[in-house]
Amino acid sequence: MAKAPVQKLVDRISKHFVPVVIVLSLSTWLAWFLAGRFGWYPESWIPSSMDSFEVALQFGISVMVIACPCALGLATPTAVMVATGVGASQGVLIKGAEALETAHKVHIYFFDLNFVVKDEITLALAAEPSILYAY
Repeated sequence: MAKAPVQKLVDRISKHFVPVVIVLSLSTWLAWFLAGRFGWYPESWIPSSMDSFEVALQFGISVMVIACPCALGLATPTAVMVATGVGASQGVLIKGAEALETAHKVHIYFFDLNFVVKDEITLALAAEPSILYAY
């Protein structure tokens, strides 16, 4: 039930990443707002339904959404959970989170597969030479 090392790393990164993204987002909003107020970019850049405040707000929100650390903080535990579930449904038992990071070599045995699947698996395994393949 402990966190995987990669999850601990993500938590450490997110602790510093969140404030940096917020500051960058506010700075982007301020820069575009001041540029609009002082006429540092052409009026044609502003849509007819908006003013310079709304354009600046749109850019500030864009920075926040694109650099959202939620994706980093939520994607890692979700990916570990899904991978563990898929592995369990395929008969793979992973004991401990470190097993995913310390695995070096996997023995794979396929029995009773049709020709098409064997070819696809052979091509996939050719990309990873450390995997032993036998059928």
